[in-house]
Amino acid sequence: MRWLLPLALWISLLTTPAAEAAPRVALVIGNAGYGDAIGRLPNPAEDANLIAAALTEVGFTVTTLIDADQRAMKRAISDFGQALVAAGPEATGLFYYAGHGVQIGGTNYLVPLGADIRSEADAEIESVDASWVLKQMEFAGNRVNVVILDACRNNPLPRSLRSASSGLARMDAPKGSFIAYSTAPGDVAQDGSGTNSPYAAALAQAITGAAAPIEEMFRNVRVAVMAATGEAQVPWDSSSLTGAFYFKEDGTAAAPTVIAPVAANDQSAARGQAMEGPPKAGSVFRDCPECPDMVVIPAGRFVMGAPKEDEDRRADEAPFHKVTIGAPFALMTTEVTRNQFAAFVIATGRNMEDGDCYLADGGDGKSDDAAHWLAPGFKQEGSEPVVCVSWHDAVAYAEWLSNKAGFAYRLPTEAEWEYSARAGRRGNFPWDENSAADACHIGNSMDVSGHKEFPTLEPSPCDDGRAFTAPAGSYRPNLFKLFDMAGNVWEWVEDCYRPSYRQAPADGSAVELDSCPEHAARGGSWNDGLWDFRFARRYNVDGWGRENILGFRLARDL
Repeated sequence: MRWLLPLALWISLLTTPAAEAAPRVALVIGNAGYGDAIGRLPNPAEDANLIAAALTEVGFTVTTLIDADQRAMKRAISDFGQALVAAGPEATGLFYYAGHGVQIGGTNYLVPLGADIRSEADAEIESVDASWVLKQMEFAGNRVNVVILDACRNNPLPRSLRSASSGLARMDAPKGSFIAYSTAPGDVAQDGSGTNSPYAAALAQAITGAAAPIEEMFRNVRVAVMAATGEAQVPWDSSSLTGAFYFKEDGTAAAPTVIAPVAANDQSAARGQAMEGPPKAGSVFRDCPECPDMVVIPAGRFVMGAPKEDEDRRADEAPFHKVTIGAPFALMTTEVTRNQFAAFVIATGRNMEDGDCYLADGGDGKSDDAAHWLAPGFKQEGSEPVVCVSWHDAVAYAEWLSNKAGFAYRLPTEAEWEYSARAGRRGNFPWDENSAADACHIGNSMDVSGHKEFPTLEPSPCDDGRAFTAPAGSYRPNLFKLFDMAGNVWEWVEDCYRPSYRQAPADGSAVELDSCPEHAARGGSWNDGLWDFRFARRYNVDGWGRENILGFRLARDL
């Protein structure tokens, strides 16, 4: 056990008159030296020290515990909560835990040294309920709280515990908080072969790297970990932050991120100010600090639609036809979020509450004239994709962003969208067709959690813990570094909808008609089964229609 600061010293450090910046308080715990009954872990102690050093570098007052028993953990967490109260409402609190963690009956427990857990009832007595940490931080009422759980290396408990599961359960983030997990709910993280785990290594590098909003920083961590583990480990996060937060506050605007294509065992990533010279496929950039992340999509050829052999083919997915994308273009890495869309609504005063929104309910659905993008029939975080937006709303957002950034943004064409979603894949689905359980790693569908809300719908054979929309970028990206091209929300495209591809453009351009009452949307949503994740699947909607399963992302020419 090292670096444990008494509460009085913690408070004195936080209340020194010389401090000008808002206080930053962190508690870091790394448990590794478990007995034979549970099993020693190789990296948590080193991971905790690495993260503590990174947090100290960016201005946190850090206390670190190594190999702590339950009493030490609970005392430190209690002191941590009191220190946050003393630090005041503008403070930032951060809790990091590396070590054994288990999920029993949907509750996450952090396992101290000396824990003797032989039954479900022992877990509460012998370990530390992770939600207790959240309650300590929530009680303090400070501006920003961050919880990072690198605690799902494996399940160390006896197999006789029927309700014990691998990995951790998803926890909702209270207002003003951000919860990060080293891997997706229910999955197991990797220790790696080096001194530090892939997650801790990527996280420390991101904390001390170029300034970036917390959502982008953890998205970069996700990409780095996936690259380091061959996509076997996909970090996860949940946010209810109401304002921007940067780990590194260097007085400058957030630098646009440029991520070069990475091999499975290469964690390196190039970072830069803006795209210079000819566009490089796979480069991620931003045109302005507040602009969305865009990735360069290479030129290429593909076959669009569904082949005759596809037993699920619909008439509007035929004929199967060749398309050439003649030049690179850029596409948003994620769908437009509520926070991003809110900036547009505030700046333009656009009336987004005039008119009803269709609410999906697992059946025929219903139109609700009281529903709108801020009240879509379920609770949303600002980092989740905006819904209840019409095609015309999306076009207006693109025009506003174009004026703001000085570059012409637009909706992607339907051909560009399918080409980007396929990212070189030739099958019907974005996963191997004999492994549909991978769906929850790739996109947000009507899965087991959704089925609990809508029991009339057949669930996907997996569970991501989300019944409705998930934060943008939560799932595994495709080979073009695009997130959520399958599920979460349907996405508007530029084209007028036609009920077949006869005489469709072969150059990837949009279908334009003199009369265009309906536009196409692609990708499936949180309310749809895996059939709607097929690359060829199309959805036609009135251009003025607003639905809580429908959002968008933008493209721009290079």
